[in-house]
Amino acid sequence: MIKYRAHREDRGHREFLRLRLSCLLRLCVLCFLCVLCEPARAQLNTQRMMDIGRNAIYFDDYVLSIRYFNMVINAKPYLYEPYFYRGLAKFYLDDYSGADLDCTQAILRNPYFPNSYLVRGLSRINLGRIDEAVLDYTKAVEMEPENQSAWNNLTLCYLQIDSLQQADSISDIMIKKWPKLATGYGIKCQIKMTEKDTVAAEAFIDKALEVDKYNVPSLTMKSQLQMSHEAYADAEQTLNEALRLQPKHPGNYINRALCRFHQDNYRGAMQDYDQALSIDSANFIGHYNRGLLRANVGEDNLAIEDFNFIIQKHPDDMMAIFNRATLLENTGDYHGAIRDYTTVINEYPKFLYGYERRAAVRRKVGDVRGAVRDEEHILKEQIAHRYGYSTPTSRQKNKTRKQSDKDIDEYQSLVVADDEEAPKQYTSEIRGKVQNRDVETTLIKPYARTYKIYNEVEPDSALTYFDLAYNQAQDGKMMEAIENLNIAIQINPLFAEAYYNRGLLKLLSDQQETAILDLSKAGELGIYQAYNIIKKNQRKRKPTATDSQ
Repeated sequence: MIKYRAHREDRGHREFLRLRLSCLLRLCVLCFLCVLCEPARAQLNTQRMMDIGRNAIYFDDYVLSIRYFNMVINAKPYLYEPYFYRGLAKFYLDDYSGADLDCTQAILRNPYFPNSYLVRGLSRINLGRIDEAVLDYTKAVEMEPENQSAWNNLTLCYLQIDSLQQADSISDIMIKKWPKLATGYGIKCQIKMTEKDTVAAEAFIDKALEVDKYNVPSLTMKSQLQMSHEAYADAEQTLNEALRLQPKHPGNYINRALCRFHQDNYRGAMQDYDQALSIDSANFIGHYNRGLLRANVGEDNLAIEDFNFIIQKHPDDMMAIFNRATLLENTGDYHGAIRDYTTVINEYPKFLYGYERRAAVRRKVGDVRGAVRDEEHILKEQIAHRYGYSTPTSRQKNKTRKQSDKDIDEYQSLVVADDEEAPKQYTSEIRGKVQNRDVETTLIKPYARTYKIYNEVEPDSALTYFDLAYNQAQDGKMMEAIENLNIAIQINPLFAEAYYNRGLLKLLSDQQETAILDLSKAGELGIYQAYNIIKKNQRKRKPTATDSQ
């Protein structure tokens, strides 16, 4: 019995081991299958995230798309597509610096995808880097020789850098490739207009309208040629047709307002300016011309509102400040008028009419002594001019101004024929709307959520330097704050709040280019209000050498 029991125990032990080994083998096979299936599952997930990100772009939710492309990039940083689409989303958010960087990363991973060059080219145009945009569009047309938008933008880039010969050669290629399209003839017209050859320009624009009478850019150029010949009634009729075809074109409303003004149709001109500004509320020329027109018809208080807008956006526009001074004088705000006249005089010490107006207003407020000083200054300058010697003046600031502000003595001009700072019109197959929410542009404070996110307690943690930088910024020590934020970011390269605060501080320190890059990184990392700040500042930026780090 004992032996038998021992034998049964031995058999039971062997059965247990056999079952256990079988389970282990099944588990190993299951794990092996999981390993085999893991790439497919990861591929499926990243593809799904890419699809969601692309759909978000389609529905204009660019910040959501960036979140999904970030996940794909973190999972598979060697793919080019998520970089391209993230760059595209940033482009729609007016983050041209961020779009440039992402498209560059896409090109490094796949140099044979033409859309990366197209989007980067558009970004570089908006950044004022036209020479680099030319290289991108040259590459794009080599890869996609039938892409009309790429050829068009390449030609417009050459026009913007005054390379008329290259632009003319490319427009010849476009006409040969697409003889039944108006685009090539329209570019030819633009080249001839730049060369002041209006006869040839008219011939080309007539040819453009012959092949496509509904082409709005051709109608717009036709109206500009008619306006140059002071054929304002004809130009108005041309613009009527252009606006019928494309009713959301603010520039054509402004041009038609000019035509109507020259025909003494002030009411119609005012309606056009109102319509233009309802489409593009930040249009400089729209506000400027409407303000001048309002002043001309006696609506001084409304005109002041327009010039307040202009001066808020362009505080160094002396012509706008002078116009507002005149309006303030008319409405009885004499102290405001004196303030504005003084601003203009300080900028233009030889502007005698400014002294004359300030003297008149000073007499109205009882400042006889100040008025006499202004009148004596006028007399001295007139005598000096008559006898050919100069009087000493305070040193003027060396700054660039708009064309409308170059000669302050042309203060009686009513309308500005063209906005020299307006960007050229570039076409693209890329479509979409830009999100623009109002946000508070203040530094992010150190708070509990920040500590929870980054979970750092070390004495030399990124949060320590972030806190120190915030306190320094509150004390006005911006450069010291930037240095400490540099350290915080060096410790934690994913510290979104640090990028955001450093971007704001750099904006205050006139480091525009690197500020935009910091805000772009902050937006990429989840602080989406950064894109609204980028959008507002991209419009004001001018192409300069790279800012200091």
